[in-house]
Amino acid sequence: MADEKKIEKEGGRYMADEKKMGKDVVGFIKSSYETTLDNMTKMHDQGEKVLKEMISKGKEVQADGEKVLNEFLVNAKKGRDEFKKMLDENFKRLEDLFK
Repeated sequence: MADEKKIEKEGGRYMADEKKMGKDVVGFIKSSYETTLDNMTKMHDQGEKVLKEMISKGKEVQADGEKVLNEFLVNAKKGRDEFKKMLDENFKRLEDLFK
């Protein structure tokens, strides 16, 4: 009887609960994106540590080079954070469609 609530007969065909399927698909995609973004963040942070270490030990690096690199790192982080915020907002909207 519980399955009857999830499945309804329509025109001789059985159709699964579309809302639940939609929520499951959105949840899977969201989880995949979050995992990917988390890994990208870890790679970015590790790369930043390596570059900063190279700058601190490299005698050839001039102050202007360090400034440019620091600006790049700040902008890269800002872009990554804005991208994640945009994804989070749009996933929220998508999830709201299946409520």
